[in-house]
Amino acid sequence: MSDYVEKKFAATAIEMNYAEGPDNGPPLVLIHGLSGHWAQWETVIDQFSTSWHVYAIDLRGHGDSGRVPGDYQWDKYAIEVIEFLNSVVKQPAFVIGHSMGGVTAGVVCAAAPGLVTAAALEDPPLYTNEWFTESTFAPSFQAALDIRNKNLGVKDTAIEIRKIDDVSSDEQVVMRAFSITKTDPNVWATVIEGREVGSLSADDILSSITTPVLLLQGSPDMGGALRDVEATRAIDLLDNGRHVKWEDVGHMMHMAEPERFVQLVNAFFRQVLRKG
Repeated sequence: MSDYVEKKFAATAIEMNYAEGPDNGPPLVLIHGLSGHWAQWETVIDQFSTSWHVYAIDLRGHGDSGRVPGDYQWDKYAIEVIEFLNSVVKQPAFVIGHSMGGVTAGVVCAAAPGLVTAAALEDPPLYTNEWFTESTFAPSFQAALDIRNKNLGVKDTAIEIRKIDDVSSDEQVVMRAFSITKTDPNVWATVIEGREVGSLSADDILSSITTPVLLLQGSPDMGGALRDVEATRAIDLLDNGRHVKWEDVGHMMHMAEPERFVQLVNAFFRQVLRKG
């Protein structure tokens, strides 16, 4: 990621941190998931940069972007993304969102369709609020919040993570530790308390989208956030959607299979470009 330069954008509510790559094609905006930050796209960001002008953002409350305690709902995350597209990108962009970032991308498509040429939503938790307490996300988020509330540095946070995770590589643990230390605790609390949906519903968001959308689903049996019945529900609501499910990968699709992810998303976006 040596070609990426971190910059700041003065949005209305916060100062937004983002990284920008070389101008090698149409604009492509990457939106991370809950408790992530822009560098979590490292497995795919260099591949995308060969044919796109990539921007990777830190959402409010994440990474080096500003905090807005109490305002971490779906529609709130979209505020800075829309301002960013209007003020920095300044032309319709392609957008990829992972997990909560996928929901955010959907909100942006619904609220500001003229700013998004096409979007890829990677395993978005559109309906997990309906079954969150029984999901694997609930204990994981609570554990992350408990660690974050200790206000440790990256090294000590990694030690705490390793106590409950003996599977991930050291590199993955350090990346997660960095993300945790850079996330506002209110981000997790909002989801744990069931307040992230706010005034929106997934059905209302999806039915309002006219932008071409690639809905990517990880395997629910492997930790995916979108159940089969929910994926069917979502694709039926999308006016111009395509659904692809990977049976062999869970929630972290772009990390588990980066080359396959890039090939699939590029093929979909290029098809949109040809039709345009």
